[in-house]
Amino acid sequence: MRAKRFHDLVFDADMLSARRDDGTELRFTRHERALLLNFAGHPGKLLSRAWLMGMLARDGSETSERNIDFLVNRLRTRLSDNARKPRFIATQYGEGYIWIAEPAADTPAAAFLVIGPVYGLDAAASPLAAHVLAALDRALRKSMGPDRPVVSEPGWNRELSPDNVDYSMDVSLHLEGDTLHAAFVLRQVSTRQVISAIRVNIGDAEVSQMAKHVAEQVRKAIWAHLAIPDSADATPVDTPLHLRIHDAAIVLARSLESWRENEMQLAAARAERPDDPTLAIMWGMTLYAKLVMQMQREKLPVSAWRAIEDEIEELAFASLPKVQSNPLLVLGVAKLLMFIGRGHLDLAASLADEAFAKSTAFAAAFAVQGQIRMFKGAIDQSLMLLDKGIELSERGSEFHIYLLVLKCTALLAADDRPALDRVCTELYALPALSFGTAGRPRA
Repeated sequence: MRAKRFHDLVFDADMLSARRDDGTELRFTRHERALLLNFAGHPGKLLSRAWLMGMLARDGSETSERNIDFLVNRLRTRLSDNARKPRFIATQYGEGYIWIAEPAADTPAAAFLVIGPVYGLDAAASPLAAHVLAALDRALRKSMGPDRPVVSEPGWNRELSPDNVDYSMDVSLHLEGDTLHAAFVLRQVSTRQVISAIRVNIGDAEVSQMAKHVAEQVRKAIWAHLAIPDSADATPVDTPLHLRIHDAAIVLARSLESWRENEMQLAAARAERPDDPTLAIMWGMTLYAKLVMQMQREKLPVSAWRAIEDEIEELAFASLPKVQSNPLLVLGVAKLLMFIGRGHLDLAASLADEAFAKSTAFAAAFAVQGQIRMFKGAIDQSLMLLDKGIELSERGSEFHIYLLVLKCTALLAADDRPALDRVCTELYALPALSFGTAGRPRA
């Protein structure tokens, strides 16, 4: 069973409690819960007092018709229902009661981010709270862009829509004098993992500034959640670091030049944590992507190109000893060393092989191993590894497309035109998510 909404109340699946849109929680007694389960379980049907008495008597409760009326009236009070103008329970005088409330649709509109639930102040009753939520809604919509819908829903409940919302933001408000204390908790909906918690104090003149600040923090937190590996425990289907970073930026950027979004986010993160080896490797990936994208425009002077490669090399070697426990980061170093060359290809191959042997990051390792084997001229081995990665990738995903492009490159190098045509046919049949990815193989 799932939670169910009736009017301004969201009832949990077992009818043990309900929550109003203003955040007020209701806990029901045993008798109230029994009545609710039976009323909601028989919508539109007349339930006589005698029937309700028999229902309550099953658990050993002694009751009477007068007591039934008392319990129903008490339940109405809890639900803010009016006997003369009922929303939930209608009276059939002399006979019994009818549940007349209709459940809301089970599937609210899909959204990238839901602002809700809101606790503390009723947005409809408090002008300041309404002002805050409206400003926050505008700021987040602007920050996320038109392709990432933001929905403001004060009474939102995860159980009503767990599959069509990516992130939610709990809002808690408390007014003290002229100051509104606010807390915003960003969560990944599918796991309920807390991604970020933001605490601010707000006055009337500070609302727009606050909303902009919170929107910036939310954008930053979502990027970090998607881009930064937070654990050494990689799964067999995890994508390589350079694609993970690219995918995170594509979620938030409004163009396919994902490296610009990553450059902005990483510059801010590294300013706060300059000694973080994870951020250092990710910065190297951004420099790599910048060079790849630059090749499609005007040529960089050789001195400028070498200066960037120098920085990538320095970042890779300085960070490598500090990230040995994280296979995605080790594979990231291998990718960077493979890209710059400079005699590091054998070391890159060794790092990729060790990352595969010591971890569960199968797909990520196959992608890097396959590309390194291709660079070393071992095309058959490269194709075998890339095929293994393709088997583990989600069809139509950026990672899947990336692996198919690598496979096409390997087949072209082997001059296997029939096989190349077959893979190209498969590739062109997929949704064109992004063929200008940051993980595009080096020319």
